[in-house]
Amino acid sequence: MRYHLKQVTFEDILPVWSNKLWPGRQSPIKPMSSMTLSKEYDMDIYENYTPYFWAVYHEDKIVAVNSGHQTSATEFRSRGLYTDPDHRGQGLAKMLLNELLMCATAEGCHLVWTVPRKGSEHAYLKSGFVLYGDWFDEGMEYGPNIYSVCYI
Repeated sequence: MRYHLKQVTFEDILPVWSNKLWPGRQSPIKPMSSMTLSKEYDMDIYENYTPYFWAVYHEDKIVAVNSGHQTSATEFRSRGLYTDPDHRGQGLAKMLLNELLMCATAEGCHLVWTVPRKGSEHAYLKSGFVLYGDWFDEGMEYGPNIYSVCYI
């Protein structure tokens, strides 16, 4: 199959997040998150950093998405990785994560982190991320989750 990756807007990615990744989500879906790697929240993230959004297309249809943004001067977060079940196993998550790692590097970051759900951590492991800590549900609508990092 032929795929192409493209930088998109929050409005492009929102329907995929709302209907497929986080259906029935109770908290509002925002372009960025205030979560930090230190497991705290920093509302200044919204003022200090810019979000990036990417989609993979197949025949003009979005089949995979991801986003990212800085959470500090040297840390970047991957958020909202999703691949349509009919297109899994094609390397689309790795394609999106490679793009995110290049963006994080261009922003001067040395570390990318994320909080994958159980069952999707393998996509991150294939892209050089390592898991740390224990699986947790607290504070997450869709869990269990675990922290994962990639040093760049």
